[in-house]
Amino acid sequence: MDHGLRDRVDAPVNPKTSYGLNKLLTALARVHATRERLTPEDLAGHELTADERAALETGDITRLYQLGANPYLIRRVFRPRFKV
Repeated sequence: MDHGLRDRVDAPVNPKTSYGLNKLLTALARVHATRERLTPEDLAGHELTADERAALETGDITRLYQLGANPYLIRRVFRPRFKV
């Protein structure tokens, strides 16, 4: 995916990913869990930054992407936040 074309033409490519964030989203996607936002109980035991926790608890899908969450996993877990 060319991030420069999606964000703006001269935008630098930011291949940042977050292992802890994607690991949590993968675990939820595997059990077909969908959420508007995550609870502190959902986040317990996962190594996440304060910024990642805040984005997950509020369901801020844009911020999750900026923090390095896989877009496919965001869509799988936060499906209710996407209008079809």
